[in-house]
Amino acid sequence: MNILERRSGSIAAALFFMALCSHAAPGLCPDGPSAYNGYKILKVDVRDPIGFIALFNSESALLKSGLLLKPDEPFSFDKFNQDNTVLNAILKANFAASQQKVKLSYAAGQILDCDPAARTLRVQYTVFTSVLPTSTAPSIEEKAKETDRPATTGATRGSEPGLLVNPLVGYDQARGLLGGLNFSDPAGKFHPRGEFEGSANSYTGYLELSGNIGPFAKIWNRADWAGMLDYQDAPAGVTRFEEGKVIGRFSASSKESAKQHVIVRYGAALEGGHAQSNKPDTATLAPNSEYGSLKLYAGTTGTPGNSAFTASYGFQLGSTFRSRVPDFKKHLVDLGFNTTLRGESGKDTGAFKGPLSTTVHKALTIETRFTAGLIQGGSSAPLAERFLGGNAVRLFIPDDSWVIQSDAFIRSIPENQLGALSRDAALGGSRFYSANITLAWPLWGRPMLPKELAEQPTDPKEVTFLDALNGQFDGAVKALANSYKSKDPDYATKSAGITAEAGNLGASLNALSEKLKEISPAIAAQPSVAKALSAIKLNLIEARQAAALIAAGPKPQVTTSLVGNLLPTLSTLIQGLTNNLNDTSQAALVSQVQSLTAEIERSGEQIAQMAAKLPSQIYLDRAQQTLAPGHRAIDVFLHELNIYSIAPVAIVDVARVWPVDEPVHYGVGPGLRLSLVNVNLTFAYAVNSNHVRPESAGAVFFKLDVTNLF
Repeated sequence: MNILERRSGSIAAALFFMALCSHAAPGLCPDGPSAYNGYKILKVDVRDPIGFIALFNSESALLKSGLLLKPDEPFSFDKFNQDNTVLNAILKANFAASQQKVKLSYAAGQILDCDPAARTLRVQYTVFTSVLPTSTAPSIEEKAKETDRPATTGATRGSEPGLLVNPLVGYDQARGLLGGLNFSDPAGKFHPRGEFEGSANSYTGYLELSGNIGPFAKIWNRADWAGMLDYQDAPAGVTRFEEGKVIGRFSASSKESAKQHVIVRYGAALEGGHAQSNKPDTATLAPNSEYGSLKLYAGTTGTPGNSAFTASYGFQLGSTFRSRVPDFKKHLVDLGFNTTLRGESGKDTGAFKGPLSTTVHKALTIETRFTAGLIQGGSSAPLAERFLGGNAVRLFIPDDSWVIQSDAFIRSIPENQLGALSRDAALGGSRFYSANITLAWPLWGRPMLPKELAEQPTDPKEVTFLDALNGQFDGAVKALANSYKSKDPDYATKSAGITAEAGNLGASLNALSEKLKEISPAIAAQPSVAKALSAIKLNLIEARQAAALIAAGPKPQVTTSLVGNLLPTLSTLIQGLTNNLNDTSQAALVSQVQSLTAEIERSGEQIAQMAAKLPSQIYLDRAQQTLAPGHRAIDVFLHELNIYSIAPVAIVDVARVWPVDEPVHYGVGPGLRLSLVNVNLTFAYAVNSNHVRPESAGAVFFKLDVTNLF
């Protein structure tokens, strides 16, 4: 299941890095941007690589309206840089509201189709913004009705603000054919959410308004509150129950641990309403009663590597208000572990590994769950609060982001029938346990990664997709580390020597620029000299700008570019120029140029030496931790994700509810899971291996989910 439920983050992250890898666009102008100052701009575009997927969410038009560069105006290198800066700032500013998500953004400008004769060009900005969940292998707790909807992708966790409406279709033998929908709107301060399912003999649904609170001291990293109306009217073996209640809920969670991605969660819920049943014998079960309860719960969840685990405990004090003390007490333990087995183990950092598959990814998913419960004073509990058992998950708390199962789950027995079939014994049990195993192995399908990118080139020297991807991700880690450096006051203090030397370097570069103007016009007009001067002037513009930026404050990325590229290139260009200045009248000028170049080289060496002594690894480690969710998402894209897949499914269930007159029950059966991007369908039949009348020989279950990828 992990592979199917990572899809939104995987697609978004992979498209992001594929977009980065497409930098060598046709028509890219060969010279540096400053060489085209004054050219007429024919067109300005803002391109979104995934705009065709999220047509109504694209921000391209809005971003384009705020650019400084406009069509039919002269090109300006300064405005071009400002547009790049502003675009990145806008994308990052959109991230401020979130507490639990890591965002990756990318904005870069390109100058295309330059015509030196007509002095025209075209400007294109490529932008991408992606919302990635903090854990691409989602916590088991984040799976709404996990076993009831085994193919749910969970992609709406990464969806952009806006109303999401998803149809629901299903079937079980107790309720028949089901239909309904759910909706949510994550935008704004308050978040409405709801779901309704109906069939010929049942109706269930809820309506919720929720919100969240940010970190508070060390008590919680995030807290959520909700008010809800909940209604259930469903068959239960030989009878049926109806329950309506109002619920107030508060839950909180700790900060996620960096390595194992573990969080601790806790909360409480207060419920009040009315419960009904039409049991034939009402000696121990009131057909109508008021109902109220207090629920307390705590647990931990985590997603280490390709796995996800959960451990939760729930406690409930319930009353039908017949006395002044609680009528019953409920205890629940819920444990789960899911994992994915594949050739390449997933990692949070480091290089992405090969080989890449050109056929369907055959990642074996293993899902396990164990749940047990006890009711003290169970004969006083309403039927809806007793243990009934069957092939539908009943939630202890009405929170899709934290699943705590509250009943025996067994897929070979229809919903609510394991503990409610006999007319001669009490309906609903006061004790239960259930254990479930699900195996799924895709055998047919098509991977999300195009075959052309997955294949190994015939020429071993050819750059592969993995090479490009690793290069881009490594660049993203270094860029983020440099950003952390520039914002660290301690780093700024330690960089004081670099900023001072950058000022000296800037003065030397200015002096060299002025000295080159003394070359006689006749010599400067010679083709070889003119070509060298043109390249040197362009280099000097970029080097002087870089030195000015560093002198204003620590700029690690600019420093690396200056001492590692611009200054060595300048020295080489000056060497070529002085070799061409063979006129004896220029001998003194050549000596002065070489002297200034030597000063520039000394300043560059000093800056490089000081930069090498500054701390770097701590910032790289921090950057890798920040980008780890994106790394895991792309790793899934490379080794697990399929456009479509067909997977045989095997299920094994064991469950018992007592003291009703029922033995231990087993459920074993085959199934088939079809996944098509964000539409997932699971069909299976579980055999009730030791059934007795009036139990059925088994049960069919079928579920179709549609989720929003963006």
